[in-house]
Amino acid sequence: MRTLLKGFCAAAITLSATFAWASFYASDDADNPAYDSGWNLTDNGGTGFGNWYEISASGGGRFIATAPFQVLDGNRSWGLFAGSGNYAIGRPLNTALSAGQFTVLARHNVSNEVGFTGITVYSGLSEILRFGLNPSNNNAVYFAYGSNTGSINLGVELRGARLRYILDWDNSGNFTLTVNLLDGPQAGSATGNWGSNVSVSAFGFNNYNSGGFQDFIFDKIEVIPEPASLLALGVGLAGLMGLRRRKA
Repeated sequence: MRTLLKGFCAAAITLSATFAWASFYASDDADNPAYDSGWNLTDNGGTGFGNWYEISASGGGRFIATAPFQVLDGNRSWGLFAGSGNYAIGRPLNTALSAGQFTVLARHNVSNEVGFTGITVYSGLSEILRFGLNPSNNNAVYFAYGSNTGSINLGVELRGARLRYILDWDNSGNFTLTVNLLDGPQAGSATGNWGSNVSVSAFGFNNYNSGGFQDFIFDKIEVIPEPASLLALGVGLAGLMGLRRRKA
């Protein structure tokens, strides 16, 4: 019995350590102290990410959002304003992932009549997926990969709503995109495949609109390796530890 209990303890410690490492693979939050004085490209308040870089800067820009109708979580969020053109910014992972999960909070404070606002996913310099609002349907999240397009219809107005996007992908290129309305029960998901032997290396945040008060807000970006792989790894290590103890 004592050996069995030791095995359970070893399993618990191993799994805890595994998932603790995973939760901090890459994350950042606009409330981090690095953004106390604004938002420069070299401001890096998180872990696991490289510096921000501009993808497109054609009349728009970035700002720290603090107004209640903008902030998604805590006291502030990141914002992209359209201005006379558009603005898009990227965030690279320190190490590319062939399988994992990405989450981000988002608010599309736009008229949704000019251009796309949302997230792009990159493998090197190639865009492999984009999702967000597109001038077509304010009740649906648009997504595109390769020559494929689709939508996730939540049946409610999404402009100005607080959303959580969750993207899961594996090393075969299969992905699941989930969107949750944070202030309501609505949720939906879609699946696809962007091709094998593709590793995610960066994420883009985009506001391809123009005009005043056309903002894309986002916050709490987090990336973890594939949860299923981590669970298998943790259980396997725990089993080996238990076996070694039984033999001893």
